Amino acid sequence: MWVWKRFVSRVFAVCFWLLAAASAGVRAEAPKMAQIDLLQQSDIRYDVDAEGRLMMTFAGRAKILEKRVLSGMRTAGLSYSHSIQEAEILEAYTLKADGRRIDVPDKNFQTSTQGGRDGGHPLFSDRESRSVIFPELEVGDTVVFSYRIRDKEAIFSGKASFSHAYSPFTAHEESVFTVRAPADFPLTIAASQLEELPAKMENGWIVRRWRYQNPRPPAWDRARDDGIWRYGETPSIYVSNFSSYEAIAAAYGERALPKAVPDARIRKLAAEIVQGAQSRREEAQKLYEWVSTNITYAGNYIGVGSVVPRDLDVVLDNRMGDCKDHTTLLQALLAAREIASEQVLVNAGDTYDLPEVPSVWAVNHVMNYLPEWQLYVDATAKEMPFGYLPKGAYGKPVIHVGVPDGVRTLTSNPDVVTAAQEIDTNMEIAADGSASGKVTVRLEGAKAAEVRNYFMRMKPEDRQKFVERRLGRQGSRASGTLELNDLSPEKRLSNSYAFGMTFKVENYLRQRSGAFTLSPLISMGMALEDLEDFDDSKTLARDQACWDAHVKERYVIALAPGVSFTGLPEPLTRRNQYLDFVSRIDAHPDGVTIERSFVDKTPVGVCKADFWNAWVREVAVVAENLEQPVFYRRERPRAR
Repeated sequence: MWVWKRFVSRVFAVCFWLLAAASAGVRAEAPKMAQIDLLQQSDIRYDVDAEGRLMMTFAGRAKILEKRVLSGMRTAGLSYSHSIQEAEILEAYTLKADGRRIDVPDKNFQTSTQGGRDGGHPLFSDRESRSVIFPELEVGDTVVFSYRIRDKEAIFSGKASFSHAYSPFTAHEESVFTVRAPADFPLTIAASQLEELPAKMENGWIVRRWRYQNPRPPAWDRARDDGIWRYGETPSIYVSNFSSYEAIAAAYGERALPKAVPDARIRKLAAEIVQGAQSRREEAQKLYEWVSTNITYAGNYIGVGSVVPRDLDVVLDNRMGDCKDHTTLLQALLAAREIASEQVLVNAGDTYDLPEVPSVWAVNHVMNYLPEWQLYVDATAKEMPFGYLPKGAYGKPVIHVGVPDGVRTLTSNPDVVTAAQEIDTNMEIAADGSASGKVTVRLEGAKAAEVRNYFMRMKPEDRQKFVERRLGRQGSRASGTLELNDLSPEKRLSNSYAFGMTFKVENYLRQRSGAFTLSPLISMGMALEDLEDFDDSKTLARDQACWDAHVKERYVIALAPGVSFTGLPEPLTRRNQYLDFVSRIDAHPDGVTIERSFVDKTPVGVCKADFWNAWVREVAVVAENLEQPVFYRRERPRAR
C-alpha cells in the first residue's frame, strides 16, 4: 500500500445514473467536535406509485455561520433526465438574519439542456440542470431551496430503489426523511442512526418517517476515520422492493443481454480483429484491446438508457459509449468467437460492501468476466492491460449477470503483480562534484501501460521540460535527454515498458565534504524514497484499500580520482509476512554498487487494520535504512 499509487490518474467511470450519498461515518467514542460553519435542516419525501415511479420532493435550508462557506452556498441546483422526468423549483430565497425574505429574482435562474440538432433527440445525454443564484448572501443568513423531481417512467418497471445518506461531519438541526407508498406495494427499508417516527395510513398509502439530528458533529480524525467505511456506519436509509442483488442483475440483464447477441456485422468485425492470434486467450486479448482503444468513453444519461446499453450499431457507428456499451460490445465480440463472458455489476466508488437492502445505486458500473481464465476486464479503464483492473476495484463485491449465486468478491489475478518498477542508475562522479551517466527505468504491469500512455500524450517539445523538471529538483543545475522506447499505438496496452535518460548534474556534490541521500534521478511515482512519507505514529482503526508492488533500484557509481566515499548506508535484510527488503552494498576502490529490492506483500483489495498498522511499522524500519546518507570527500586540486 504505497503513496506512489496516487499517481494513477483514472479509476472506474461511473456510468449508471447515480444519486450520490455521503460515504463517511463516525465511531462511538467521544470525539472532538467539528467547527460548525453551516447548520442544515431538510425535509426529503419520496412518493412511490404502483409502477415504481418516484416523486422526490426536497425542501432544505442552511444557515451560514462562517464566511468560508459563503461562496459555495451562493448557488443551488438540481439535475434530471428530461425524457423520463419532470422537475420544478418550488422555492428559492434568502432569509436575512433580521427576518427579511429576499426571493431569488427571475434573472438569477438558469436552465441548461442537452439536446439534439434542431430540437431532435440528443445522442449521449438528456440531462437537464436548473440552478439559482441567491442574492445578498451574508454570514448569518439562511438559504432556503426546495424542488420536486417526478418520474414519467420508472427505470425498472414495477421496481423502486432509492437511498439517502447524511454526512455525520455536518451539523443538522433536524432533518426528516419520508417514504410514502401504496399499502400493496411492499418496500424493504433499512435505516441506520436515524430515529423512526410512528407510521400512519393515508387513503390506502403507508407513510413512514425518520428523523436525523446532529447539532454537534465530530471533527474528522485520521486515526479513527481514515480508511474503508461500511454501509450502516453512516446515518443513512435504503429503500427497495428488489428481493436480492441477483434480482437487480436479472432486471439489468433482461434488457442488456439481448443486445450482446452477435449479428453478421459483429461476427465480421471480430474475425478481422483476431487475425494472427495464436490462441483463444490471445483472441480475447485482441478483442479487449480493440474495444478499449477504439471506443471512446461517453456517459449515457438518456432516460432508461442510464441502465440499458445502446444498440451496438449506434456504438460502432459513433465509436463511442459508456461502460454498459463497452461491456455489451465486448461480450458480443467474444461470443462471435465462441468465448464465454459475463457482465458484472460493481460499485465504482470507494465502498467495499453492499447494503443489506438490495440497492440499485450500490452497483453503478459494469464490466466483463471471462470464466475460461477467471479474469475480470474493464474496457473503459483505458490504460489497463488485459487481465488488470484499476487498483480500487479489488476486494469489492460484484454481481454476475445471468448466473445463479451471482454475488462474489472481485479478486486479483494471482499470477500478476499490480505494478513493478526497476531503475538502474549508472553514473560517474567527477572531481569537480558533477555527475553524469544514464538512468534506465523498466516497468511491469498496469504501471507500464500507464507510463507509456503518459509519454504518448506528451508533445515532443514537452519532453525536454519533463527532463528539466525531474533533474532540477532541490536546486540542481542539470541537463539531460529522454530516450523513449516504442510508443506505437498498437503497443499502448502492453504490460511492459522501458525508457531511459542520459544526464549531467553540475552540482551533484556541492561541498568539499558532506553527505547526500541516494535516490533515483527519475521515477514514475514508485521510488523507494516515498516509503519515508508513511506516518507510523498513528494507529488506524479502519481497514484499508491495499495493493502490492515490487521495486528494485540499482546504483553503479564510479568515482574519479580525488573523490571518495567515507561512509555508506548499512546493508539490511528484512523478510516477514508484510514485506521483503534487501539492501546490498558492494564497495570497491573506484566506486560502489548499491542494490535495493522491495517486495510488498500487502493483499490486493482490502487489508485489515491490524495488518496495515503492522505493515507501516515494518516500512518505518526500511525507511530508516533508506534515510542513511552517503558521506563523501573531494580533494582540492593541486596548485600547478
